[in-house]
Amino acid sequence: MIKLERVKIKHLRSVNLLLGFLILIAGSSIVSHSPVSLYDLITGLQVSDFSITWPRIRFFIEPLYSFAFYVLTIDKSFYKPVLISWTVWVLSATLVCCLLNKRSVRQTINNLFYLLMILFTIFFAVALVPIPGPKLEKPEGYIAIDTHSHTLRSHDNVAPAYISLKAHLWQGFDVFFNTEHGHTKGFAAFPENIKYKTVYPGMQIQTTDRVSVVLLSPKEFDGKDYKDMTLADIIKKAHENKMFVIMPHWWKWRRHTFANLRDFGIDGFEIYNCGYRNFDKVEQKAMINFAKENNIAMFGVTDWHGWGYMSDVWTVVKGRTSENIEEQIAKKSNTKVILYRQEQSGSIMRFIFEPFSAFYYYVKNANFKYLISFMFWIILVFLILKSSFFKYVKKYLPVVMSAIFAASAVYFYAIVRTVLDTNTIVMESIVPSLIGFCLLWLILWRSNDKISL
Repeated sequence: MIKLERVKIKHLRSVNLLLGFLILIAGSSIVSHSPVSLYDLITGLQVSDFSITWPRIRFFIEPLYSFAFYVLTIDKSFYKPVLISWTVWVLSATLVCCLLNKRSVRQTINNLFYLLMILFTIFFAVALVPIPGPKLEKPEGYIAIDTHSHTLRSHDNVAPAYISLKAHLWQGFDVFFNTEHGHTKGFAAFPENIKYKTVYPGMQIQTTDRVSVVLLSPKEFDGKDYKDMTLADIIKKAHENKMFVIMPHWWKWRRHTFANLRDFGIDGFEIYNCGYRNFDKVEQKAMINFAKENNIAMFGVTDWHGWGYMSDVWTVVKGRTSENIEEQIAKKSNTKVILYRQEQSGSIMRFIFEPFSAFYYYVKNANFKYLISFMFWIILVFLILKSSFFKYVKKYLPVVMSAIFAASAVYFYAIVRTVLDTNTIVMESIVPSLIGFCLLWLILWRSNDKISL
């Protein structure tokens, strides 16, 4: 009888804890709700005639979706402290729960291993699973352009051409350029019926003065013709062939001044890059002002490498896809670089409390229907944890995850085996990582009878 009463009290505490968390989510949203507004990075002004829509799938997988968008839109330089913070907090919370529930040392170690595997698996899945990102909705007469993207044909890309096409269309891009590293082989992989309509040829080429430059072309060309040349010579030759030349992520090198680039004849600057978001705001503003004063075009780009499928920037110009794309991107006065983003702090306190910071920004920005979905999943997970069914989830999840990672390793090998002459990252990093996760989940499965979450 006393034991039954203790179980009831423990269950009631768990329910109260759940209700408290749900009230915290709803209350935090009501108090702090202040969603992000779209704005033009060039002018700094909000753009009320543009909007974004979220894919339907978001409502059904909200916790995973919102976490994916959070991970894929943080500054690249934040990855390490963010991952460390999440790891420390997950392990600390697990350790406290084990101590409160008087788990043995072995059970505690197994629990820590289990939760750590779940956390790292989620981070890894976010990078590789093709979840549609937010889509830009534009008024009549505007088109969205991405001038910097790669496919599996680049050495550090993890997704083929058809995924690149889907990712761009999902997010509202009307036109994009395929700009592989050092060659132009990737353009051939796109369907003929979309070439020079949706996708155009280009290339990102390394110069002898140790910077990269992006070439956009109205027709196919051989990338070999631009190898082993200085930046100034590449720009000159590209202009002779009626190409448009852009300086990508200048802040990665800082080897040429803006004035030098202007004198070389550069046509455009990237002022925002989803692969390298850590552009100092003072320098960014200086670049924007310099470009305005010298009639140089400006672009926000995805620099898409298949690592995640969510962009928060769109370059839009007045025009139509049926018109000459080179002429349209050259119309500097009609260009907007639209961002769906808020400033991200790089303070130590932010990283120390990173999971709570992420939660705050989530409830601050999410609209009510997504909060409902989020709370539904919290309740569902709670019910599963408290049900007799949970022991089967705990027992067989490692087997399922191991099978998924094994199948993923086979998939990535299959898609990369025909492009091994240009791609290196899949066989050197992705496939070994997938096999490693497969083996770790198998190890966890073998010790699963000792695990008690």
